[in-house]
Amino acid sequence: MMLIRPTKVIATAALLGAAWLPGAMAQIQPMPVLENPNSAPFENEVPDVGNPEFDSSAEGSQNPAVDPAAGWDAPSTGWEGFSQPTQPTRAYSSGADLRQVVEIFSKESLAAGSNPQAVAYDELYESAIALQSSAGLSPVEAEYQVIRETLTRYGLRGDRLLTPNDFSRLLNQPRPPVQARSLAAGVTMLTIGDITPATAKQVRQNLYANDYTRGVVLDLRGSTGYDPQAIANVARIFMPRSMSPAIASLDRFEKETTWDSKDVPIAARTPLVTLVDGRTERGAVILAALMGARGNARIAGEPTAGTDTQTRFFVLPSGAAIEMAVARWRPDADAGFGQNTLVRGLVPSETLSGFDVESQALGLLPDAPAIAIKPNIFQESGRIGRFELGFDARQSDIGALGGMDSVSSSSGENIFQPGSDLRIFYLKEYILFAYRNQGTLSSFFADRIYMTDDSAQTEEGLRLGASYSDVVRTYGAPGENGYNEISPFPRSTRVALDEDRYFINYDALGLSFAFETGTNQVVAIGLYKPGS
Repeated sequence: MMLIRPTKVIATAALLGAAWLPGAMAQIQPMPVLENPNSAPFENEVPDVGNPEFDSSAEGSQNPAVDPAAGWDAPSTGWEGFSQPTQPTRAYSSGADLRQVVEIFSKESLAAGSNPQAVAYDELYESAIALQSSAGLSPVEAEYQVIRETLTRYGLRGDRLLTPNDFSRLLNQPRPPVQARSLAAGVTMLTIGDITPATAKQVRQNLYANDYTRGVVLDLRGSTGYDPQAIANVARIFMPRSMSPAIASLDRFEKETTWDSKDVPIAARTPLVTLVDGRTERGAVILAALMGARGNARIAGEPTAGTDTQTRFFVLPSGAAIEMAVARWRPDADAGFGQNTLVRGLVPSETLSGFDVESQALGLLPDAPAIAIKPNIFQESGRIGRFELGFDARQSDIGALGGMDSVSSSSGENIFQPGSDLRIFYLKEYILFAYRNQGTLSSFFADRIYMTDDSAQTEEGLRLGASYSDVVRTYGAPGENGYNEISPFPRSTRVALDEDRYFINYDALGLSFAFETGTNQVVAIGLYKPGS
């Protein structure tokens, strides 16, 4: 499997507060000559702008979620192509940016290694003073220039300073949503620009609305991304759960950080072609590598940019920001992607170029669906996947195949058959509710079965990943077909403690759906005898 393993804080989804952006700003006063601020307390701590758990997507949030995917090709040193403003966009304090850069370098930089004291504040401060007289620079321009030179000399390739104006443009540049279109019958092409926290949801919505039974062409040409969790969420749509964790990294202290996703892999069995080129960079390269580690996927196009390090943005007191490498992706050599591959860039297995790349990609997909998508849950016959309602779980020795919860009839917890003992068997792709009725010595009959495999599909076409709206539109709203929201799991069982699940049952139909809270997507489909 492909483990692309970054640092103790590694998320570069830069979740930045609105206060950092140049809105209604106070008038900037004339810049003072640099004075040594060593005696003054340092008030601006490093903002945790890369925390992937910082939820700022809600409407009206003061911390809008931003994925700072650069829309340009940054030079090798990471700063030459950016303009210099004559004024910072926040109140400027002499030497404060330099002080914070030194602190960030010593605590976070991957380049600092075993010598975090290589960057010394006093020396940098004296260099900034000297530049004011020797080069005729203003205090703020001199400070920015020293920061640039420091990152070039002591940092890694790609470490860079963004002035307040450039950082604002980076945050506010347009980021088109995922685009979907049909290339042929049963083939959907998804074009991803910047991989942001919203990308996975957009990919899912497009797959729900389009026919991809023959395959998917995932276009990552010109794509970029910073947030490891956003990348993991997109990858999980196409990756089976057996490939876990999705992403991992090591910081300079050899501490591993991993990212994974609990989302349903709705297209894990779908043939896939991933398109890349020289403009595919950062997180998009990681996503492409993950896709290439699948068994029924191919990478096509042209070699990508190298992306062995994971970076994070740090906002400085003046409103400028630095992008700094804080960890190194950790690949899984067993998947065929070593560290050298990421340094040099990903080389496609199929070289495609010219004006007809899309049609060439289409030719890499099978002519017919690799897996026939057909119903495997039948209410009338009581069949669900490889099982049939009512079979004796004891006779099948199911208990040896997975975990089990046992609930006695005397507990009073068995909601649906209070007079029966209950055993819940947790298998790889199923959850079986087996009951021992009064008067029965040892047989436990599986009268309720849930299927958790992504191939689960009802006769009406409902599959894992369907929404609550899809379910009630198909089988009935509250008040119809015995609709109820009773959880089948007794209080003492392991699933009952899981607060991210809720259930919808249709007693007149014998169908049950487990939903994930938040996404309201189906994660399991159950079958039981109508009226029971």
